[in-house]
Formats: sequence, C-alpha cells, structure tokens
Amino acid sequence: MDLRVLVKIALLIFAGLSALGDRAESSSRSVTIFDSPSHSYVRHRSPGITGETNSMLLDDITASIYVLLGLPPPSLSAESSSKLNEILLPNPFERPDTVFLLEVGGIDGLIFSTQNSDFKVGNIFSSMVFESKKAKIYVPGEDDVYVFHVDENACAEDDFSCVDEELVKLAKWFGGSYAGSLKSHDGKLTIPLSTGSSLDLNVAKEADRMFAASLASLVGNTKRTVVNDFAQNRINSAELFIGHFRGLEALKVEYGEGDILKLGEQLVKDSIMKLFNTLQEFSSGRIACVVLSNKDANPSTENLLEVTQFPQLARWLDETSFNNDTSAEFKRVLLVRRSLAWITAIILLVSTLIGIYFLMNMQLTRDTLLYSNVKLD
Repeated sequence: MDLRVLVKIALLIFAGLSALGDRAESSSRSVTIFDSPSHSYVRHRSPGITGETNSMLLDDITASIYVLLGLPPPSLSAESSSKLNEILLPNPFERPDTVFLLEVGGIDGLIFSTQNSDFKVGNIFSSMVFESKKAKIYVPGEDDVYVFHVDENACAEDDFSCVDEELVKLAKWFGGSYAGSLKSHDGKLTIPLSTGSSLDLNVAKEADRMFAASLASLVGNTKRTVVNDFAQNRINSAELFIGHFRGLEALKVEYGEGDILKLGEQLVKDSIMKLFNTLQEFSSGRIACVVLSNKDANPSTENLLEVTQFPQLARWLDETSFNNDTSAEFKRVLLVRRSLAWITAIILLVSTLIGIYFLMNMQLTRDTLLYSNVKLD
C-alpha cells in the first residue's frame, strides 16, 4: 500500500480518537436513575464511570421513562435497544408505574451514595449524556398516566408572606430554622446537611432568595401532590412527577464555583433523597427516580425534557357530543354497531346449534375422527 495512503488513514484514525476524547471531556450532562430497595427495576452501575462506553442519548432516557411507566417506547434503533437493555432489568411484567423525573440545572452529576442510611435506595445507574437538543415525552390522558408538574412557583414573587411560610416549612422539614422575614429584609435560612455541615442563606439577597424559594416550591408542591392527589389510589394508572430546578444557577452566578455552590448542591441532593423516601411510602416502593443534570444550563436555557399529554379518548368524546350535527351521525353509527353485533350473535348461535345436531347424529364408522382408533366391521 502507498505510504501516503497509510499516512492519511493514520491521520483519520487520530482525528476520530481526538473527537471522541473531546466529546467525553466536553460532556456537561449526566443522568442518574435509581429505584427502591424493595422493588428492582434498574441495573446497577457504579457512579463516576467515564468514557465513551458510558454514554447515552436523550432518546435513550425517554425510552427508559416510557418503559418505567408501563408504556411502549417509540421505535428505537438497534443501538438504542441495546442501551435500554443496559439500563433496565429484563422483566416486562414488573414496572414501577410511578416515575419522579427531575431536571437540575447548574450541576453535572449528582452522585447518590447507597451508604447513606437516611437514603432508602436500591440499584443506581449513572451515565453521561452526549446530546444538547431537547426531547419530548408524549403520554396518554389521565385514564392511563397522571402527570404532576411540581416545579411551579407556589407563591407570587411579591407575596412575601407566602414565601416566608414556604421557607419556614422547608426549614422545619430539614430540622433547620428560618428567622426574620422578606418584608423586613432580614430573613436568615439555616438548613443542616447530611454531611454534617449546614447551609446559611441570607434571603435578602436575590440569588439566595431565588434558590431557597425555588427549592421550597419544589419540595412543597411534591409533598402536597403526594398527600392530596397521589394518595387517592389511582387504579390502573401510572404517575409521572416532573420538575425542573434552576436554583443552583442563581448561586453560581452570585458566588461562582465556591463553597456556597457546593453546599447548595448537597442540599438539592438531600432534598431529592427525602422526596424519594416520601414517594416510596405512598407507592409501596413501586417507584423509580430519574435525575438529569445539566451544568451548562442558565435561566434562559430551555428544558431538555418536556412532557406532553394528549387525550386518548378524543374520538370517543367527539362521538358523544350531542349537538344537532353530530347527534344524528352518532345514532347512525350506534345502529350499525348494534346491527352487526346482533347479526354476528345470531350467526354464531345457529352455527353452534347445527354443529351440535350433526355431532349428536354422527355415525360411528371406521373413518370417524372421534373414534379413529376403533376398528368397526
């Protein structure tokens, strides 16, 4: 082979390896999926694994969410199907039907440890995500899937008394304290962390207030939804809790990559742990949590995952709308369906009677199927 051809091939291989290396280094997104200790749905993968072999696409994540909800995923490539098999355990009859989906901006890789005694978790799967485009999840109506958005603001920005109340509940939930108020510009929030340290926030600062209020809304909305809606025993219906948390971005802008941001990340992780434990109690352990981290996210960045719910019974509802135009059409359709049902029933009844008649009057001959082993002369 010509030397120049060999040189070109070597350069192409080197360029490809360099591109893969840059891709691995430039990845700022990751996903963590874990289940409860009483019900296993996820394969275990030790956190902290890096490299091209430990990578996923957003389509792989959405497919996993479909399967966890007990829904058929969209058409997948052979590679995506293989990746899905690496994430979930191969048991199609054992799915949690309850998924807690949370997208956290401003951080890459929330590592959850199974050694934490306060965190009741089973298997943990962690992977990098090499994709920046957003993905959509389409789920059927409430008869099949209930979607709860838990990231909406519980209070208006100018309703200081409501925000103060939410912060008091947040501090009490963690065993911390909240003193002062937003109106008097002396609000102090102190929350102890699972690592033994504590996070002190001056909510008079805009960044601290945005972080604390966002976290209080996420926690408060999730707890209220669990108590008021989720606890009503949805029979044959899956539940999807979805939230998008952007509070860490405000801390990053204000304090940079410092200790305050690290303490805030730990508080977010502790919040997810406690919320997951709460959801486990109401779902009897039949739940899986999906946490998508996006370090490059900022307040103007769109969400990577969006959920769209469509009405599954739209056609049936359209047929049963009794206005002047559709009432006659509905009656005609109903007449045709009933006629077909009666005709089919009559044909089956007559066929059954004729079959019984010929069976009861069948002659016992040498070729009779019922007595094929009997030799009659």
